[in-house]
Amino acid sequence: MTAALDPAAFSGSFDALMCDLDGVVYRGDRLIEGAPQAIRRLRERGVRVIFCTNNSRSTVDEYVAKLARFGVDAHDDDVLTSGVVTSEVLAAQGYSGKSAIVIGDRGVREGLVSIGVVLNDDPASICAEAVVVGWDVNFDYSTMRRVSDAVRNGAKLFATNRDSTFPAPEGLWPGAGAILASIEVASGQTAEIVGKPYPPMMEAVARRMVGVRRIAAVGDRADSDLAGGASMGWATILVLSGVTTRSEADALQPAPDLVVESLADLG
Repeated sequence: MTAALDPAAFSGSFDALMCDLDGVVYRGDRLIEGAPQAIRRLRERGVRVIFCTNNSRSTVDEYVAKLARFGVDAHDDDVLTSGVVTSEVLAAQGYSGKSAIVIGDRGVREGLVSIGVVLNDDPASICAEAVVVGWDVNFDYSTMRRVSDAVRNGAKLFATNRDSTFPAPEGLWPGAGAILASIEVASGQTAEIVGKPYPPMMEAVARRMVGVRRIAAVGDRADSDLAGGASMGWATILVLSGVTTRSEADALQPAPDLVVESLADLG
């Protein structure tokens, strides 16, 4: 069984790691014990680590600062968020200078502004060429009604990710996927998804892994982190410190290449 593999030996088989954040390095403002030390050991062996998160709430600078508080050194080019990739996707599709209604926080909003998207924050207006959905703890019924109307009115629907839950310190919170589901049902339209495991995010990670030969993806979600890695032909490592339980891990098909309690077991 793959879980019986020796984690330290397995980690010696790759030279780059796509590492999720929520549920892997920390849960909210609570560090997952041993994660910084594991990252440091991997880097000492020459492993290139890219932190890749579907959470679009924060900016890259904010993630770098948060990692530093937890004792993990990171530069801007070490962190990739679904907010960053969303901006890359909309820029490539010609949305610079066009308007968008955004559900989400700084990470996605500032990225869109940086490529020239005009944010429509008028709660009474449904005029927009795009609706972009991320994780937003202030999402409510009136917002759902507004953006659904905008989509039915012709706005193209994008989403940073489809993750149904978010691993908070006290348990699982509804994720961006839960918000998106309500909008898709209400509008009758299906979103173009940017984050893991979809191609825009995975191809963005691959572009940042130039020069490496053996890549592994580590995360707490089989349907995003591991599915994304598998789609690229990379090794997959599931940690049980986030949303997935041991019984759920044992039932996964296809099975991850490795299952560990936490990132601390690597290295």
